[in-house]
Amino acid sequence: MPVSVDDPFLLASFSSTTHTQHHHQHNHHAVSCTPVAKQLEESQDDEQDPGILALAIQGEGVQLFNTMDQKCILSYSAPPGYGFTGSAQILQKSARLRNVYAVIAKGTDVPAKEESKVVWIWKDDSSLASAVPVSALDSNIQDDTVKPSAAKKTVHKFDHRIYQLFVSPLLPNHVVFANAEGSLSLVTEDLKRVVSTQELYSAQSSKEKKGKKDATIQNHPSTTVWAITFSTSGSWIPSSALARNTLVVMTIVESGADKAVAVLSYINEDRRGFSTFGQVEINAAVGSSGFAFDVKSGQLSFLTAAGQLMIYSFDVSQGDHVVTATETLTLPLPGYAAVGSSAVASTKSTRKGSKATAETDNKVQRVDAVALGDNYLAVAGIHQMAGKSEATLTIWDIRYGTLQAKHVIPGSVNAANTTYQLALLPDSVLVMTMSTTLNTTVKSDIYLCHFYAEPMSLLGAMGRMKDTAPFLGQQGSMLAQDAYTATTTSLLTPSDVGGVVKAKDAMVDSADLEKQLTTAQAAEKKALESLNSESKTSTAPAFEAVFFDHVQQQSAEAMEDIIMSHGLDPQEVKVALAADQERKDAAHKLKQQQAEATQDMDVDAEPAANGSKSSRKEMKKAAKAARKAAKEGETEEEKKDKKERKEAKAERKAAKAEKKAVKAVKTGDATKVAEDAESGSSSESSSDDEDDDDEMVVMSSEDERNDDDQDEEPEYEVDEEQERVRREAYLHDVEEWRKMETEAIKKYQHQRRLLRAGRKPAPLPELSHHFLTTVLARCFRRLPNGQPDMTFWPGKVVEYLIENQLVGNSNPGAGQAGIALELMEREQWPLLELALRKLHDIPELDMMTMLKQVIGLNKNKDSTEKTATAASLSPVPEVAHFLNLVMTVPRNEIFMQQAVKKLTVEELSLVLEILKGWISIWDERGGIGHQNQQPDKRQLPGGLPGYGLMVDFITILMDVHFPSLILSPHLHPILKTIQSSIERETEISNQLEQALRGPLSLFNRKHRETEQRKKMAAAGGAVVSSNGVVSATGGLVADKRRRRKWEGGEGVPDYAVEIIHL
Repeated sequence: MPVSVDDPFLLASFSSTTHTQHHHQHNHHAVSCTPVAKQLEESQDDEQDPGILALAIQGEGVQLFNTMDQKCILSYSAPPGYGFTGSAQILQKSARLRNVYAVIAKGTDVPAKEESKVVWIWKDDSSLASAVPVSALDSNIQDDTVKPSAAKKTVHKFDHRIYQLFVSPLLPNHVVFANAEGSLSLVTEDLKRVVSTQELYSAQSSKEKKGKKDATIQNHPSTTVWAITFSTSGSWIPSSALARNTLVVMTIVESGADKAVAVLSYINEDRRGFSTFGQVEINAAVGSSGFAFDVKSGQLSFLTAAGQLMIYSFDVSQGDHVVTATETLTLPLPGYAAVGSSAVASTKSTRKGSKATAETDNKVQRVDAVALGDNYLAVAGIHQMAGKSEATLTIWDIRYGTLQAKHVIPGSVNAANTTYQLALLPDSVLVMTMSTTLNTTVKSDIYLCHFYAEPMSLLGAMGRMKDTAPFLGQQGSMLAQDAYTATTTSLLTPSDVGGVVKAKDAMVDSADLEKQLTTAQAAEKKALESLNSESKTSTAPAFEAVFFDHVQQQSAEAMEDIIMSHGLDPQEVKVALAADQERKDAAHKLKQQQAEATQDMDVDAEPAANGSKSSRKEMKKAAKAARKAAKEGETEEEKKDKKERKEAKAERKAAKAEKKAVKAVKTGDATKVAEDAESGSSSESSSDDEDDDDEMVVMSSEDERNDDDQDEEPEYEVDEEQERVRREAYLHDVEEWRKMETEAIKKYQHQRRLLRAGRKPAPLPELSHHFLTTVLARCFRRLPNGQPDMTFWPGKVVEYLIENQLVGNSNPGAGQAGIALELMEREQWPLLELALRKLHDIPELDMMTMLKQVIGLNKNKDSTEKTATAASLSPVPEVAHFLNLVMTVPRNEIFMQQAVKKLTVEELSLVLEILKGWISIWDERGGIGHQNQQPDKRQLPGGLPGYGLMVDFITILMDVHFPSLILSPHLHPILKTIQSSIERETEISNQLEQALRGPLSLFNRKHRETEQRKKMAAAGGAVVSSNGVVSATGGLVADKRRRRKWEGGEGVPDYAVEIIHL
């Protein structure tokens, strides 16, 4: 069975008083549990670190439990009458320092308007008592390890009602609030400051914004119905969309009577707040419960009020990173539907504005679920069956929709006043909390349940379908047209299909399909005519050219179909690939040119030892001559431009001089300024003639303004209108730049999508069976005398078909012998080795025939090389190499025993000698234990076969040729060597078995006794409990010893037996 569940055992029980109106509040439980997350620095594979469970207990406080020792190790008290919203959270700052958070849902001194707005925090610096297991401590000090914490609590109040508080090792300095009104808040870890608050979803739709007046929907408030946090490391979100170790908050916001939105937000450290990653609308009506999310596979599951288990699969698109959700399974579970005849959600209209308010039936909020991974889901709740209510724990396979395990918790339950909560601990342990309300008293029991789940397979799911139907209330044939029949169709659908249809197959009508089929048949017919034509394909190269042209055409069409399925244009992809290749070629060419130039400079740049002065003079003369030649070579337009630049510069200088003169007149220094202007202008004009030929100096308006500011103060006031116009122009330029940047980014992303789609490997062509048979018949044709026609051998075609596994060994085109024997007859040894690796339907008799042929050809290699044909240019493989290939090929043991009979004593001697050599190599390396390899491994580094593979083949030889081996004395030394090596490994295994027999014998004995009791009880129609008590009434006998981890009598703990083959 893929899933096995042990009997739950009681961890703790609590009893408290409550009020009905508070107890029925959403996300308020008498006892809430959550696992304590480890620090990032701690080792995840530390077996000594026990699982710590935090319990928020109404009327008592917060307690930390060590699930390994089943002891309360630390407690934080609360006064009677106080209740909590959600579960308590522990932020482990270090080995000794931790923060304990709890949201207060009610209290004797908490006003109604402040309920779920008050948070308590304890800052504790004491080490956990679970650092050493309780069982290892002295009995005199065990009571001292369980002490109340001395930490003092601090009370903080907030503006929003809190649905759930979250902490994470990824945020050591902050906590996250999922508010009940549909918003998120990021708060510092000391709760003194709210960093940011973000609204998740707006209740008004796009149509309502356009003017559609629907007061019922517009005034419906957004409500948080479920929330969870997870890390992107190892999750369903690819690293290209979000960085690793990013904290994501997933929130289900209910904004209508039959609509809910799953919002994914992540912590943005740059903005110090939340950023929306995506939001998807799901069909979750009012009253849905039991939400669970598998972080690894991205599957969201929940139970509707009508008793339907719905599964949504979340995915992120590769290009634009858009989050989508696809409904993959809807499983009817009528036993979990709402209790009573009334609807789950009733809408009452009031006179004030005709506002509609949805009232959820509290009887539905009795089911909880948790994702176990590997497509498994655990569901706990009250299940109705034939008018009888049972408290059940079930594990479902959400891939095929089958019930894998079921456990009924004994005792009478009240369906209207019992709630459940599930949590998952490491090491495959489920924590189930069951709370029952009787008048004003709430009794809560916490159970731990160990389970084991193997990966699900199709056969495993089909084996459980017979047990699934009665639980779902389906009677009779499984093929009946009922509600469950629709879910069984998933058994016939591969998991990777997901409803995706090829672009060319999404036809509008049958006419398009017929046209597509006719076109494909015409192309194949044309290719076959060319391949069968002696005039067009008389030679092997011509045959290969026609074949690969057709294959490339088919692959190109399939590639275009893939590109079109991604919403891209194949022609754009080709253009993008060509442009990218041109850029790469240009970059490569430029790099080569730079390398050549660098090499030339290294060769030519050898400084002269003497004559440095003369070389500098020569360089100056050369530069001067070059400038003169450039000046003479100027065109008329260039001269005109230079002249205009000189005139503009002169005008600027005159304006500047005039400005200085005006200033000097005001100050009384006109004469001095005039002299300065004359000297300056003359000096500048003398230098202009030398510099204007080489460069042009342009002073910006900002530089001129700065120069003016240094000389004088502004004599005018700034015009506000001009400043406004300038500011608007600046903002307009910024907006234009942002638009250009956005367009550039979109263009770049589109270009990357085109390149990714074009660089994907081309799929294999879709070739019909008739086409493959015809091609093989032409490749393996024979002469009139029955000999192979080696003058025509298209080996590349045969290699392509075998390499891609497009044909099998028994294809009719290769004749009755098969492809492997045909290749052996043509002495195409490399292709034969490829066939042994790729073709898995080669008969065992053919394998032995080929092995005998290789042994015979290796006896006299010189003569074989002399008589080799021109077409067989490959050497004959070594016997050891070929025997290794034969041993690793999939085979049937019975058929292999019949085939081994064909080996003669001489051939058997050679095979045993090779096997002895391989075993000797194993001995030289230290045997199986020294190699640390699995004995059933087929190949080791270096081509050495696995030890178990050799032992199996030797066993077959001994079983078949035992009389021949006894009557052949020359084989006895080989057999003795093999026997001694195998006996040595057997002795090591026996010693290991003897060492393990003592610790495991007690478990083995009780396992046999339990199995025997089950068989006897099944024959008598009784039921056996976990402690061996037989009940003839069909129910489990109540025994208080089941609530403890250790059973009485023999002192043997609960265990699971696993058979180990040594």
